[in-house]
Amino acid sequence: MEINKEETFLARWMNNELSPSELEAFQKHRDYALYEKIVSKSEKLAAPPYDKNKLLGKVQNKIKENKKPKQKIRSIYTSISIAIAASVAIFLGIFYFANTSTIHSTGFGEQLAVNLPDGSKVILNAKSTVKYNEKEWDRSRTINLTGEAYFKVKKGSKFTVHTALGDVQVLGTEFNVNLDQDFIEVQCFEGKVLVISKNKEIYLTQGKGFRAAKSFAEEWEFTAQQPSWQHGESTFTSVPLQYVVDAIAHQYNVTIITKDIDVNQRFTGVFTHGNLKVALETVFAPLKIQPKFVDKDRISLVKE
Repeated sequence: MEINKEETFLARWMNNELSPSELEAFQKHRDYALYEKIVSKSEKLAAPPYDKNKLLGKVQNKIKENKKPKQKIRSIYTSISIAIAASVAIFLGIFYFANTSTIHSTGFGEQLAVNLPDGSKVILNAKSTVKYNEKEWDRSRTINLTGEAYFKVKKGSKFTVHTALGDVQVLGTEFNVNLDQDFIEVQCFEGKVLVISKNKEIYLTQGKGFRAAKSFAEEWEFTAQQPSWQHGESTFTSVPLQYVVDAIAHQYNVTIITKDIDVNQRFTGVFTHGNLKVALETVFAPLKIQPKFVDKDRISLVKE
């Protein structure tokens, strides 16, 4: 087959210009079904219009440029396979950019306020991430969370915070969600929220909280008007020590070794975000635990 025919083969196929014998031979090729699927899927993607023949020409020109002088002309089916691979990359790229989510993250000891498309606001605590689809926001107010965040939701359609351990659904309210390993904690500061966790479903109103982990699921009440972490402190009410340790690590970018410590014991108290040594003393002294620095980034906890 001559080279000019080889370079126009796919274009003629997409325009239904192949002869019956050419089409029959192509349909028997192992890559035919894959290429047919790619073309079918591409027509459904929400991407800007493009000229298939022009795109194909660019692919084939690139193939010609990369050929070595002494290289034999590829068979029609080898070229088809190359074009298929190139098309897969192009179509996946179109699909990726059409569906890219908006992502906001914080590092150790950082906080970040984010305005959502409807005017709702989310404030991220340290080492936290939210992800949502801005283009689909009017249709579905859904946001994915890892870590901890405080939400101020404008009234409107259902607003859902999705986490690995459950969902929190509201119409318009203020609430805090904290996710850490197998632990989820939700506090309602205004309005009403529905918590759908792996353990149970529960409605919370102002001043009500819910937390759950592998070994427990419980409710409690609080009087605070806002999460204390927004003002430079982390406050805990009967929380397993492991999650307090993780909170310190997220604020100060340190590793805390708890090998000989009972991390399931409960802690009620507060620690500051402004001074690591003060934070360690405040949390561990009442528990008769001695924090010892192995180096500047690692701390070992020793029972007194």
